[in-house]
Amino acid sequence: MPRVFALLALLFCTVGAPAADAPKPEDFVTVQKGTLPIILSAPHGGRMKVPDVPERVGKGVTNFQTVLDSNTAELTEKLAAEIEKELKGKPWVVIARFERKIADVNRAPKDAYESDKAKPFYDAYHDALATACKTVKDKFGRGLLLDIHGQAVHLDAICRGTQNFKTVTLLKEREGFSAISGKYSVLGRMERNGYKVMPGGEEPNDTKEVPKFAGGHIVATYGSHTAYGIDAMQIELGSNFRTREKYPTTAKDLADSVRVFYDAYLKDAKK
Repeated sequence: MPRVFALLALLFCTVGAPAADAPKPEDFVTVQKGTLPIILSAPHGGRMKVPDVPERVGKGVTNFQTVLDSNTAELTEKLAAEIEKELKGKPWVVIARFERKIADVNRAPKDAYESDKAKPFYDAYHDALATACKTVKDKFGRGLLLDIHGQAVHLDAICRGTQNFKTVTLLKEREGFSAISGKYSVLGRMERNGYKVMPGGEEPNDTKEVPKFAGGHIVATYGSHTAYGIDAMQIELGSNFRTREKYPTTAKDLADSVRVFYDAYLKDAKK
């Protein structure tokens, strides 16, 4: 083949070849439909890189973070499995698998992503979470959303985040502070089982939450002070509870605490 025709053929193959399939956002978000009025969210445990989506640089963003909350995705999967064993039903589950570097789903859109290519991934997460909350509210009238995070400030503690009880408004009105910090509450049970909880202490307890971990965009968006009507709590697990060796035990203990809470405050929810 003459050289000129060979070059033309190569150019045609290069230009005319179909582009590789664009990544599908739904392939980067794990979603489990549930049968219980319990929703688990894990926004910062993703490890998957997304081709052709630039990383965030955080210009002008307050409290810019891209760090991985290590093992929170795996812990949430284990937690869901343990809850199913305890309650013979499935919680709703939404887990981000994409790196926080491209989108932070625990931020409002203006601070969450910087590229239009990242927006579908952010939307995929929140569409799934909104569907879970709406379905639980319609079917049961109320529910509990646990937003699972990790923190490395208080290594041997769990920090509660409800924006100082704002995101559990309906639970507090129905049951009082005992449902949030008492012996049948999720973190009250964890405290009784030997975990340090911040803030901790016996009921009634209206102690203010640790400001840095008092609850972010997810609980603020879906909490029971909003039209979604789902009591929402951010749970910040210290690093020592999330190691590869420890997170299965943490998940099992947390599932036991969810069972205790369910029996006390959700078991009679309408079906």
